[in-house]
Amino acid sequence: MRIRRPLCMAGAVYVAALIAAMLCKVRGAPVFETLDRERVTVAGFVDGKEYRLSQGREITVITLADAAVLKESQITVLKQFLSDSEKISQYRLHGLWNRNKEKWKKEDAGGIEGVLCYMEDKELPPMGSFVLMEGRFYAFTHATNPGQFDGADYYRIMRQQGRLMQAQCLAVSGSLSAFREKLYELRTWLSLLIHASYPQEEASVMGAMLLGEKGSLDTEMKSLYQQNGIIHILAISGLHLSILGMGFYRMLKRLRVPTLVDIILSIALMYCYGVMTGMGVSVIRALIMFGLKLGAPLLGRTYDMLTAMMTAALLILVQQPLYLTHSGFLFSFGAICGIGLLPVVSEHLPSENRVLKALFTGMWVSLSTLPVYLSFYYEFPPYSIFLNLLVIPCMGAVLVSGVAAMAAAAFLLPLGRFIALPGIWILAFYESCCNFCMKLPARQWIAGRPENWQMTVFLGILATTVFFARKMKRRQFFVAVILAVGILTVRFPKELTITFLDVGQGDCICLEEGKRSFLIDGGSSDTKDVDVYRIVPFLKYRGISRLDAVFVTHPDSDHENGIRGMLENYDKNGIRIGMLIMPDVGEESKNEKYFSLVALAQKRGVPVKLIHAGERLESGALSLECLHPQSGYSNADTNEYSTVLRLRYGQFSALFTGDLEGEGEELVTKRMGTAQERITLLKVAHHGSGNSTSEEFLSAIKPGIAVICAGRDNSYGHPHEETLNRLAGQGCRILQTPESGAVTVSVKGDRIRAETFLP
Repeated sequence: MRIRRPLCMAGAVYVAALIAAMLCKVRGAPVFETLDRERVTVAGFVDGKEYRLSQGREITVITLADAAVLKESQITVLKQFLSDSEKISQYRLHGLWNRNKEKWKKEDAGGIEGVLCYMEDKELPPMGSFVLMEGRFYAFTHATNPGQFDGADYYRIMRQQGRLMQAQCLAVSGSLSAFREKLYELRTWLSLLIHASYPQEEASVMGAMLLGEKGSLDTEMKSLYQQNGIIHILAISGLHLSILGMGFYRMLKRLRVPTLVDIILSIALMYCYGVMTGMGVSVIRALIMFGLKLGAPLLGRTYDMLTAMMTAALLILVQQPLYLTHSGFLFSFGAICGIGLLPVVSEHLPSENRVLKALFTGMWVSLSTLPVYLSFYYEFPPYSIFLNLLVIPCMGAVLVSGVAAMAAAAFLLPLGRFIALPGIWILAFYESCCNFCMKLPARQWIAGRPENWQMTVFLGILATTVFFARKMKRRQFFVAVILAVGILTVRFPKELTITFLDVGQGDCICLEEGKRSFLIDGGSSDTKDVDVYRIVPFLKYRGISRLDAVFVTHPDSDHENGIRGMLENYDKNGIRIGMLIMPDVGEESKNEKYFSLVALAQKRGVPVKLIHAGERLESGALSLECLHPQSGYSNADTNEYSTVLRLRYGQFSALFTGDLEGEGEELVTKRMGTAQERITLLKVAHHGSGNSTSEEFLSAIKPGIAVICAGRDNSYGHPHEETLNRLAGQGCRILQTPESGAVTVSVKGDRIRAETFLP
């Protein structure tokens, strides 16, 4: 294959250098903890307005760009200034703000560039206007567990650092961006037409597809599309611009409009459409490529997709290099790269069979985005390859039907509803296909996040395969592709790894040994949907699709509500549970949560086992022995009958104590005192409460490492100072999840390594 694309090659070198620099550099967006939950006043320019669903109600979110948190002394001054700003142009207002912003902003808010304002007011300021907003500031925070979404790093790409909740507009400038405000009004009007023409669920999907209104998308439908790998059809992208833009271009051409005028009008229309729908990264990429496609003949050049793609990538990355870590950017360009390289590997297409050719095309495009899928979602829906072959060809009809329905509804609403019918039928077909795939076996391939070296080798093999594609035989080509996928997705069995997740005020401990995995507790009293946002993402990150056993030490919410959530979403999250193990206590000690959790597990087909002192679970070199409670043990305090597990793995030992205290701790202390066994690792009971982990208990086990799981700034004051002093007195190393995030202890032979997720 001859190199005929110098710009493409130069761009590839630039991107490779940028990736290498970003991998070597320690990343981490600043987090404004000093401002967190503080009531502040923010000044900035209105850069976006959208509706979002929050706790079942629709609210407006305003994006402020070029923003700053103001000093108290400057608020009144700026209020007065804005009340007299009717005659000041936007250009002069920008200049004034840029000259004075540094001296007007608070000293501890120097890095804030943008803020999302969740509005309380009904009347909203116009686009481009300069505003003062007052509300409670919530800083975007970093992930504290492997696999957890990192809000601070993600929103830094969009140059946003926090949310302003219950925001109220104190003052607004007279100057505005009339162009963008009119486009926003047009979008609002078109949204009303869509909701008038379509049923509620379909209207939310069409609003996302045509107008970029993802914030008000039906939650169940969004989840369904995402789990089946067709969520990309809801994003405004090249598909939309190629259908709508090229349709408009060809229409003008048939009307014999001069070519130059046709191109200018088509690009202008698509630019307005992009601005109206939020100008996401996929829209910017598509708009640049669309312009190059139309403009290439005028310059006497041949349009080349890969060169156009690299041009778009360079223009975007020069403006914001951090887009290299953005899933939308990588998905968009990865898919286009796969499509652009299809002609190179075309000799290996089964061209004599259209079905196989279409299937090969879908698999090749999926292959080009597979590293992105596994890096961000840790799983891949295999049936999405076939589903996209049905979905994408119908998208043209859906979009045209939607545009026609809006146009018709503007003149006659019943006509709009009639024209919307094909789109409604196709969306119903999409939903039926997705629901059918959800019932199929192996619908989720949880492979875990690949290591950096695996992605590098995968891309290297794929690039080499493409480069020599025309010299390779078909069998060699497919062997190379299978080898690349195998290297990307292989997970080598590890020796014992124990991860104490940061779930806030609660416990969740994951044990991994070889190919087997166990969970001890999983709940939180201060983190909402802890299973969805922390536990399940971690398991998928580690490539765990099946838990051999889940232990619930006792039925308190901060130990079981995440497991309850996993069971409630058992058919969706893809994590199978071999058995649920509960403490074997007397009937009078079991509360409502105990009975309901057992009933829920049985309803989901998960076997339930009761465990008591003396019973043991063996897994290779790993042994888990129950030390407490005795069979039929009775105590009204659920903490006191917490299941206590002693782990042995060669010379390594660990003790998991739940919320053990009182009489239960005394019984375990006697047993451990008799055994005279030194424990390598202790999970400190009851989040470090002063009522547990007594001197006698510590003297009996003599722990080397102590891990405390608790919520940051929790209302209980955990861990208590007296407990920390007792642990320090034993000379053990103390690690706390509220300070360090997740704690991972790995055992390899005689070597024990304890790592924290946060530096």
